Amino acid sequence: MDKTRRSEKFGVKMSYEKDMMEKIQRGEIIPDRLDVPLLKYLWDVSPLSFGKKDNFHAFFKKTTVLNSFTDNEIRIFTKFLHKREFMANEVIFRQGDSGYGFYFIFEGAVNIYANHLNNNMLEPGELVIRLDRRQYFGEMGLLEEFNRRSATVIANENTVLLGIFKPDLDKMLEFYPVLGAKFLRETALIMANRMGQLTREIMSLKKKIKELEQRV
Repeated sequence: MDKTRRSEKFGVKMSYEKDMMEKIQRGEIIPDRLDVPLLKYLWDVSPLSFGKKDNFHAFFKKTTVLNSFTDNEIRIFTKFLHKREFMANEVIFRQGDSGYGFYFIFEGAVNIYANHLNNNMLEPGELVIRLDRRQYFGEMGLLEEFNRRSATVIANENTVLLGIFKPDLDKMLEFYPVLGAKFLRETALIMANRMGQLTREIMSLKKKIKELEQRV
């Protein structure tokens, strides 16, 4: 792996996602493509396989957004992913950046910060949530045109992410339209569930505010 890509703790280096976006726009080949050989994948699917740590099939079968996919659909889907290792405190993307990718946490964990606009990362903002293995984030980067990231995401510890970018999704829809449509449906459901949760939280806050006003 190219060690020069590593960012120092809260450093000024470009975020991973912005770096990938600029490489794609320059016509460069996107690095770190996850390409599992067919024989290895078939072995991973086999009940005789016990090497679960790096078994992408087992990982996705237990990941909510893809657990309805068939074995073959998961095999094809992995061909469009990119595996990237992050050091603790390395920036995946920053609040305000153009959204470009959707990420699965294969190993490790990430922190999501809000109210962060300081590019030197000395003040990461307010910690909103920590996401762990098999959780995912960034779906709006695939679904919404001209999306701007609403939060900053930083690796909480040494972390491995599996990411899919807009050009990968376009190729999936072109060559495997049924699979691409199925993935888009699941991704849209994620967004709908998040919006539903946000709506419930807003309603709960309004109720609490109203109760407080009545006590005054």
